[in-house]
Amino acid sequence: MRLQDALPAIAIVGRPNVGKSTLFNRLVGSRQTVTSPARGTTRDRIHGQAEWRGTRFALIDTGGFELGAGNGLAEAVQRQIRQALEEADAVLLVCDGQAGLVPADELILERVRLAGKPLVVAINKLDHRLAVPPDFFALGVEEPVPISALHGRGTGDLLDRLLGSLASAALPAPRPADAAEARQAGGAPRRDDARRPSATLAILGRQNVGKSSLLNALLREERVIVSETPGTTRDAVDSHLVVGGEPVVLVDTAGLRHRRKVRDPVDLFAMSRTIQALERCDAALVLLDATQGVTRDDRRLVAKVCEAGRGLVLLVNKWDLVKRASARALAAAVQKALPFAAFAPVLAISAKTGFQVSRSLTLALAVTRRMRRPMDEAECLARLRAAWAAHPPPRLRGRAIRLARARWVPGRPVRVELGLTPPGRLPGSYHHYLQKALYAPGDLAGVPLRLVVEAPARRARR
Repeated sequence: MRLQDALPAIAIVGRPNVGKSTLFNRLVGSRQTVTSPARGTTRDRIHGQAEWRGTRFALIDTGGFELGAGNGLAEAVQRQIRQALEEADAVLLVCDGQAGLVPADELILERVRLAGKPLVVAINKLDHRLAVPPDFFALGVEEPVPISALHGRGTGDLLDRLLGSLASAALPAPRPADAAEARQAGGAPRRDDARRPSATLAILGRQNVGKSSLLNALLREERVIVSETPGTTRDAVDSHLVVGGEPVVLVDTAGLRHRRKVRDPVDLFAMSRTIQALERCDAALVLLDATQGVTRDDRRLVAKVCEAGRGLVLLVNKWDLVKRASARALAAAVQKALPFAAFAPVLAISAKTGFQVSRSLTLALAVTRRMRRPMDEAECLARLRAAWAAHPPPRLRGRAIRLARARWVPGRPVRVELGLTPPGRLPGSYHHYLQKALYAPGDLAGVPLRLVVEAPARRARR
């Protein structure tokens, strides 16, 4: 059973290219969704939070409302809109003031009214004169609000009307049993959009490796659109859930490709959102395709995660389509193809059948906990000294180098600061040797480590 969202929600709907995403970004105060003059840029429903006059509420951006959409991707977009209307407590219908009232606006209004939710109509793209064109009064709704989402004009009046619509909505009170049920559910994912997340996990991978399928499998609902069409996901879609009592954010992202392969500006914006998701996450779930093996783009992506110092879990998806191998053989094959990511755990999954998808989430959360957990200096020093004694580093100007200190600093990545006597440097190959020694016990799988040699103190000039 899902937890109720603590914040009231408003769904933004309308025809394609009326400025819904531009308005969404304006109200939430950041460029959270990709905007473009191209028709049908937004596909999934995007959640965000806004605040006005001390009141916080949720906004849901949607794709363009198109009546009579056929099968495939177009119908999937319409399902997302219907789901947003079910989730919302009020609806904001956006129309294009430059194009004027068109029959599609009236048909969409009829469909929205069937939801039985409080409704506000905004007339957008009134960039030069903030006045509602007379033809929109034929809609028969309370006076529409004239706005310019591009320039932010009229949004204050719109927010006042939206808060009024939420006040008139019959919102159910939160049930006290929900919190107890969530605790009893153990590790089952639960939706809870209001709590501050303890971890942010990004789902990364090439196009068509099953990122959106994995998110839907973890949430147990069609949260994002799944299609065989490459590049279906364009926005970084945040989903909030509770796992074992911990609030977690899962971020579905667009597939990464080499920039030379990207021509469409929308795809470039989508890739920039993916990079931003990597920068703000604690750990990354990187999906590999079991039917294709590790490709050059996979290696490039995993290298980006390692360079960013984020926790890493490698997931081999579509395991149901290949001949099964042992877990040990799979991990060895992946780590051989990605030697710089040998510290990461490897897990075979199938987003389609649900095989081990919950375990992937458990692994990623365990990695984030290890990254934040402090290690006693004595324990860290003991691990490194054992490796030091087994294979000492090269001498420095004929003198043996001794390890005097080892300080563990949690973070993204974890830093291990080494104090040497006499002060100096260690070869890069010896850094790798010490890292392997730290990873050897197996309790730091997926944790990015950076070994830093303390700089020698400078002598004060007389």
